[in-house]
Parts: sequence; C-alpha cells; structure tokens
Amino acid sequence: GSLLLPVFPLEHTWNKDFRAFLYIVGLLWCFVGVSVLSDVFMAGIEAITNSTYKKKIPRKDADGNAVRDSDGNPEWDYEDTLIWNPAVANLTLMALGSSTPEILLSIIEITGQGFFSGDLGPGTVVGSAAFNLYVITAMCMLALAPGEGRKIDNLTTFGITAFHSLFAYLWMAISLLVISPDVVELWEALVTLMAMPWLTFWVWCADNNWFRADKVYPAEGELQPVQADKDTGRTDAHHDAPDP
Repeated sequence: GSLLLPVFPLEHTWNKDFRAFLYIVGLLWCFVGVSVLSDVFMAGIEAITNSTYKKKIPRKDADGNAVRDSDGNPEWDYEDTLIWNPAVANLTLMALGSSTPEILLSIIEITGQGFFSGDLGPGTVVGSAAFNLYVITAMCMLALAPGEGRKIDNLTTFGITAFHSLFAYLWMAISLLVISPDVVELWEALVTLMAMPWLTFWVWCADNNWFRADKVYPAEGELQPVQADKDTGRTDAHHDAPDP
C-alpha cells in the first residue's frame, strides 16, 4: 500500500485493468481540481498585488518649485501607487501561488511518512526550482522575435536574486552531504526558512535603489545650461551629440 491507496478494502483483488482505469480517472480528476484551484488562487494574488492607494505628492512647477495657492499653502496631487512592491510580490505571493501544488504534495508525503523523505516530495520542489531557473528562462528567450530584445531594468535586484537562487542549491548540498548527511536538523530548516525574508529584504532595498547614487551627473560638456522660455515659462535642456 501507499499513503492513499488502497482506498477500499480488498482493492488488490479487483481486476487490474479496471483498477488502472479508476486510478487514471481519479488522477485526471485531481489534475482538473488543482488547475481550477491554482487559477482561482493566482487570480486572487494578482488582485492583491495590483491593489493601489492614493499617494499624496506635492505639486511642482516646470522649475521644480512647490506650487502654492493664494493663501500660501502647498498644493497637492494624488497618484495611484502600488501597495505591494513588484519585486517583493514576485518573490513572495507569485512564487507561492505558482509553487503551491508541489509544496503541498511534499508536505502531504513527508507528514504521512513520519517525517522521512519519500521519492516524490523533495524531487517536486527541487525539480520545480530547476525548471523555473533553466527551462522557463530559456523559453522566454526563444519566444522573442528575431532582432527583438529585452533589458533588465535593475541589475542589482537581478544579481541578488540570481546569487541566492544558485546559493540555495549549494546550501542544500552542504547541509545534506557535509553537515548532517541524509538528515535535516532543526537549525538547518530554520536557517533555510529565514533565508526567504533575508532575500526579500535585500531585494526590496535594491529595488528602492538603496545601493545606487541618487543622481548620475553627466560628463562635462554633455549638457548646456537650461534656458527658460519667456512666454511659456518652460525649460529646455540642449544635449550635445557625442563624438562618433
């Protein structure tokens, strides 16, 4: 027997072809159920991550000065701002939603076997991570039309995420092969669990440009002085073309 089978008493005495048919029907039914639940779950996560709030920002003129009303009070504008940071949402809610089936499968198996590793659970999590890292990345690159490209907006965030993705495999090998062979100790599990908020914090910092200068100054001679139009009050900056 296994964790779920046999379902009925004396099931092993039934006709093998009939049992195979029932198992296939049950398996397909489970696939449909997981698909429906995953779609609903991901739709809920997208609704959460797309939630916005009205952010109050000071109104400024073309010269960057604060605009004030007749009484001298500053005027304000309101813009829709995402509640969730996009990078944090991708690392937490989106990752949880896409990996929920294999995580639950691993939990069900390991709890059903007295916290001894089975043949299915760990392989689903590691295999899913490897699939996301290599196959999905490759398919996204192949999906681009000839001559079309994509650019990484924040290399710091990308670098932090890529380093931790590869370090996760190294840490798993060290903990299972060197520190405590074939055994996951409690402190190892806690360290692995705390790596998630650790990664999320540094990605949030990088996405908010904590590791970059606030201003990038142009090279000398690249910009000419800013001149204001007397009629419109608008300012125009003239850029010198770079030398070929």
